[in-house]
Amino acid sequence: MAKFWDKIKAGAPTEPVESTPDLVESNSSVLEQTALDQLAAILRLWGRYAFDLDDLNAPTIRQQCELWARHLLVMTAAPASGSEASEEATVAPPYRDWPGLREFLTRLRRREQVYVVRQIRDTRQVIGDFMQTLVGILAEDQEEQTRVTAVVSNLRYAIDSNAPLEILSQETTRAIDLISRIAEERNQRHQNLFQELTGKLQTLRGELDEARREMELDPLTRLYNRKAFDAHLEGVFELSLLSGQPACLLMLDIDHFKDVNDRFGHPVGDLALKQLADCCLHAFPRKADFVARYGGEEFIILLQETPLRTAITLGERLLRAIRELRVAHDRGDLSLTASIGLAELDPRTSPGQWLREADSALYQAKRAGRDRIECWTAES
Repeated sequence: MAKFWDKIKAGAPTEPVESTPDLVESNSSVLEQTALDQLAAILRLWGRYAFDLDDLNAPTIRQQCELWARHLLVMTAAPASGSEASEEATVAPPYRDWPGLREFLTRLRRREQVYVVRQIRDTRQVIGDFMQTLVGILAEDQEEQTRVTAVVSNLRYAIDSNAPLEILSQETTRAIDLISRIAEERNQRHQNLFQELTGKLQTLRGELDEARREMELDPLTRLYNRKAFDAHLEGVFELSLLSGQPACLLMLDIDHFKDVNDRFGHPVGDLALKQLADCCLHAFPRKADFVARYGGEEFIILLQETPLRTAITLGERLLRAIRELRVAHDRGDLSLTASIGLAELDPRTSPGQWLREADSALYQAKRAGRDRIECWTAES
């Protein structure tokens, strides 16, 4: 159906025309139909952009608006009066139900108003409560407390005074920006503090490791001490049992060392101990080889993954190196010899028994004339 403005654009006469009852009735009919078309279009737009209310969802509103639009255009039955039912009335009235339409639109608009006002009020309250909570969480010092309190106070005033949403949005954005900056500053402080603490912990760990190592070392020879050896012996014994690999224990004692101290003094004796310790380290350079000062002039060497025959060869090489050793002092050069007792690990025994077997073999080497290596046997 052509609209009245289309008729004007199409060149409707602009000169005065004599009015007749038929012409007046025709113009009224056109205007009425145009108004009905526009009202129906408004109803359909209202339905198209409807949103869910508390007890009425958007599809239902859309369907009601469509039913009312049809009622206006083609005189279909109006939706049931006084309810939100989406069904049409069973009998179409002989007239357009303008009071019913007005009641429907008024009731719908009131519901929308109540819903929107409550949502805005609740949103304001949530924003205020959230910001107030952030104040307590984020403000670690007085400066932060002052900054956050000021911006949240402005936001709270905007909420309590029902300021326009534009003002509320601005204050909320300002508060969020400030809190974001504070969080970023705090995160940077925490990272700096974490790096500082990490550095201190690494330094402390290094100091503790050094202190623990010093506790495990003999202060004179810088070899492991007896305490460190006892702990290592237990571990090697258990590991060898699990792996099935051989291991040997060599106990060494400097021959006639008491005479060295008596004749040349303890400073020369200490020098001899240091040089003999270096000789042992050079003779057993593997990382798995464990060399310790057991006490006095006694040294002990723990060899992992080493069978008895290989241990004998290594022990004899060590004795040759000791014989060639010369300890220089004010009165000349001092030569040394040593005796070694050797015991191979027996999985049927214990670490303590293994140590006693090496000590028994050392005693046998002493009785046999010193400057030699003896292996422990059951008949020893």
